[in-house]
Amino acid sequence: MINNELETQQVRLYSVEFVTFQTILMETETPFGQGEFSLVCDGEPMDYSIENREDMDGTIKLTLLLDRAVELERCYEIILPDQERVRVLPNRIVQTAGFDRKYSYEGPLGAVYETDMISLYVWSPLAERLECIRYDQDGVERDSRDFERQERGAYRLVVPRSWENSLYRYRVTTYQGTEEVVDPYAKAVSVNGQFAVLLDVEQEINRQFPHRQKRPLLIKPTDAILYEAHIRDFTIDPSSGSHYPGQYLGMTETGTVSPEGRSTGIDYLLDLGVTHLQLLPVHLFTTTEEVSRLPYNWGYDPVQWFSLTGCYASDPIDPKVRILEYVGMIERLHAAGIRVTFDVVMNHVYIRERSALEYLVPGYYFRYEMDGTLANGTGVGNDTASERFMMRRMIVDCLTYFADIFHVDAFRFDLMGIHDVETMNHVRSALDHIDPTILVYGEGWDLATPLPQRQKAISSVASQMPRIGHFNDVFRDALKGSTFNETDCGFVSGNGWWEGEVHNGMAGSITLNGQTTGRFPEPTYSINYVEAHDNHTLYDKLTLARPDLDETTRLQMSRLAQTIIFLSAGIPFLHAGQEFGRTKQGVENSYNAPDAINRVDWTLRDRQAQMVEYLKNILQIRRMHGGFRLHRANQVQELMHFLPMQPGVIAYEVGAVHSYDAWQRTLVVHNVTSEKIDIVLDHPRWNVHVYGNEASITPIEKGVSQITVLPLSTTIATC
Repeated sequence: MINNELETQQVRLYSVEFVTFQTILMETETPFGQGEFSLVCDGEPMDYSIENREDMDGTIKLTLLLDRAVELERCYEIILPDQERVRVLPNRIVQTAGFDRKYSYEGPLGAVYETDMISLYVWSPLAERLECIRYDQDGVERDSRDFERQERGAYRLVVPRSWENSLYRYRVTTYQGTEEVVDPYAKAVSVNGQFAVLLDVEQEINRQFPHRQKRPLLIKPTDAILYEAHIRDFTIDPSSGSHYPGQYLGMTETGTVSPEGRSTGIDYLLDLGVTHLQLLPVHLFTTTEEVSRLPYNWGYDPVQWFSLTGCYASDPIDPKVRILEYVGMIERLHAAGIRVTFDVVMNHVYIRERSALEYLVPGYYFRYEMDGTLANGTGVGNDTASERFMMRRMIVDCLTYFADIFHVDAFRFDLMGIHDVETMNHVRSALDHIDPTILVYGEGWDLATPLPQRQKAISSVASQMPRIGHFNDVFRDALKGSTFNETDCGFVSGNGWWEGEVHNGMAGSITLNGQTTGRFPEPTYSINYVEAHDNHTLYDKLTLARPDLDETTRLQMSRLAQTIIFLSAGIPFLHAGQEFGRTKQGVENSYNAPDAINRVDWTLRDRQAQMVEYLKNILQIRRMHGGFRLHRANQVQELMHFLPMQPGVIAYEVGAVHSYDAWQRTLVVHNVTSEKIDIVLDHPRWNVHVYGNEASITPIEKGVSQITVLPLSTTIATC
C-alpha cells in the first residue's frame, strides 16, 4: 500500500542509476518504502526488493535488487506515487568492468564490402533504434533502413552494392534522444566530414597502386632519424618552389629549389639523410574548412580517426582524392627510401558533446573523475578511456588499418600518458603482426587523468611497455633550458647545473655504472630532441634566454645542441627547419597562427647553408658508424665511456661494434665554454673528422697526437 502522506508531499528524486545489471541506486530525499513506487520495463511491471538503505545529510540512498538482469537497450522507469515516470539511467554502469564483460564485441565494425552487398556494423549497446540514412550528393535524404540488433550490443544492416559511393549517416535513438551521426569507423567522408561515404577504400587503393613499394629497410630502431613536418608549413611559402603549396602532392614533388637554387622538399630530405617523415595530424579535423583551407590549424582536434583530412588534397570535394593522394605520397616517399610516421591523436575528441561516440554509447568512451565530472588531463575538455575494451579496440583497429592498408611505418602518440600501459602493449603486439620494424613512440608525460600511476603509459614506467619510445623531455630541457620558462638557460646556453642530465641523455638515458643514472631500460626507448612543433623553436628559445648574445653565438649554441642530440645513444628527432634556425617570431604555441608564423622559410636554408651542411655530415657520421647507433643497454655499457673533464666540457669514447669498422675508437668532445680546450691523445695515429665549423666522413686532419676543441663546438677524432 502507498503511504498517503507521499501523495500530498512533493517527491524529490535526485538520481536513479543502474549500478550493476541487477541493482539500481536511487538517491532521494523522500522516505520511500517497499511498494511505495513501482518499476517498469518497457511499460511492463518488474519485481524488485530494497536491498539496502542509507540516510546521509538528508539524502536517502536506496539500493534496489531486481528479479532478473536488465537489457540496457530497453527502457526502465521508476513510477512515483504522483505517477511521474523517471528513467533509470546507465551512466554509471557503462563505465564498469561488468559492462565490458557483457558487451565487449570482437566482430566486424564499419562497412564490409562483398561481391553483391555491403554489410554495415555498429556497436551501440544502449541504442533503442538504429537506422542508416542514405543521402544524395546534394545532402538530401533519399531513404532509410533499420539495423538489426546482433549479439553483444552490435547492430548489422545489409544494403546492396549499388549503394556504393552514396553518402550516409546513422540515426541513433538512446535514452538521451535521437541524433544523426557519422559512422566512427567511416574510411571515407564527404567535404568537411559532413557525411560518411560508402567507398571500398582498399579496392580503390589496389586499383590505383597495383604494385606497392616495399617499406624502406630499417634494421633496428636506432637506425632511424625522425623528421617532423606539417604538410602545409613545409611547402606553403613561395621560397619552397613547390607547384602544390600546402598539399599532399607538394610533400613529394621533386626538383624544387630555394631562391638561391638549393634543394627543398623531398630532395632536401634525401640530401639531409632522414629515414622517417613524421607528419602532423592528417586524420579528419574540422577547425580548418577544407575548401578554403582556412583558418590555419595544426589538426590536434580530431573528429574522425579512420578518415583523412581534405585540407591538403588538391580536390577536397571528391572523397577519393584525399585517400589516393595520401597513399601516393607514401608510395613516393617509400620509393625514395623514407618511411612515414602517423601522428596519433586518440587521447580526446574535438567536442565530446557532438561526438558520434558519445551519441552511440553515452558515457562509455570517455574517462570520468570520482565525482562524476569529465577527466581533463588533455587540457581540452575530455580524455578518452583507453582502458575500456571498445576504446582500446578502436585505437588498435585504427593503427592496424593505417599500417596495413596505407603502409604507414611508424606511429607517434600525442599525449601518450593519457592512455594506459595495457593499450600501448596491445598496439605494439598488433603492429608486430604486420611488421615488427614499425616504430611506436609518444609523449609519455604524467598527466592529471584518473588512472592509477602504474597504469599510465608514462616515461617512469617505460620498462612496462617494451619497444615503445618516449620523447626525452629531461634531455631536451637539459640542453636548452626549461620549456615552461622562456628565459631559463640550458647546458649549451650557459647553465652548467644541467651537465649531469646531459651525460644521462647522451648515454640513451640508461644506467652506466658510476657515470649516469638511467630512466630507460634500453637506448631505443629514448627519442632525443631539442625542438618539436610544440613550444618555442630552438632559435626562438635561445633568443629569449640569451638576449645578451649576438646571432652568430646563438646559432653556434643551436648547432652544438643538435650535434649532441644527433650523436647520442637513442633515436634522434628533428623539427623541420631547426637545422637552419627556423623561427616562429617568438610565438610559443602556434597551433592556429597564420602562415607568416608557421611557414618553413627556405631562404633560411640558403642563409645558413654552412650549418645545414655541417649537421648533414654529422647525421652521415651517425649513419655510417654503429657506435653512434647502439640499441642495447649492455652495448652502451660496454662500449661507451665518459672521460673526466673540466666543467662545461663533456668527452666520451665509443668503441667499434664490428672488428672491421674503420673507426675502432671514436673520441667525441663537446665544449660549451667560451675557451678553447686542448687534449693530448695517447698516440699519434688519430684522425680528426669534426672540428670547428667542419664535419666530414673523411679525415680533416690525419695522424695527430693532440686535438683542439673550439668554444661552443664539437671535435671528433678516430683511430
